[in-house]
Amino acid sequence: MASSAVYRVQQKKCATCAYWAGRRAIEFGANKPRYIKAEAGNFSCMAQSGRQISANNYCPKYSEWEKLMF
Repeated sequence: MASSAVYRVQQKKCATCAYWAGRRAIEFGANKPRYIKAEAGNFSCMAQSGRQISANNYCPKYSEWEKLMF
């Protein structure tokens, strides 16, 4: 992974959203997801066509990634 930033799972950012198109790695603590290390840069939003987002953005179409993955 190139340049990246770390976000808490509870933060409502594009990096923690189910629609995030960039790469990310999930760090666990006590068998629960704690942090997300997300790739820096701009990506196309899968929820809003034509919108470019970064890991630190937030939008009203936010969907918690954890509920779709587990």
